[in-house]
Amino acid sequence: MSLSSLSSSAVGKRTFAPPLCFCEVQAILRYSNTKANPGRPFLRCPKYNTKGLPYCKYFKWADIELQEYANELSRKEEELEKRLFEVEIQVTELRKIVDEIKKREMELVLLER
Repeated sequence: MSLSSLSSSAVGKRTFAPPLCFCEVQAILRYSNTKANPGRPFLRCPKYNTKGLPYCKYFKWADIELQEYANELSRKEEELEKRLFEVEIQVTELRKIVDEIKKREMELVLLER
């Protein structure tokens, strides 16, 4: 669900933003103080586990959310590196064509003399 925590603009820029919980409220970041997970960050609804009131059950470990985001960035980086390599090959081919055109132009100039 990491994509739900990402917002994008028209130019494709993405930034990390807390996801919306089940009741459509932005989740808040807290840190665990339990023995099993001391200091571990998690996201929860502001109404999570509210005593005596209806509450939202949204809870997610934030480090998992951040790892998913990091994995997505890594995949995109690999994709961009592949595209860059393909563009560099195309540039090389275009330079060869330009060089060939220049060579033929020079030959034509020499033939006209």
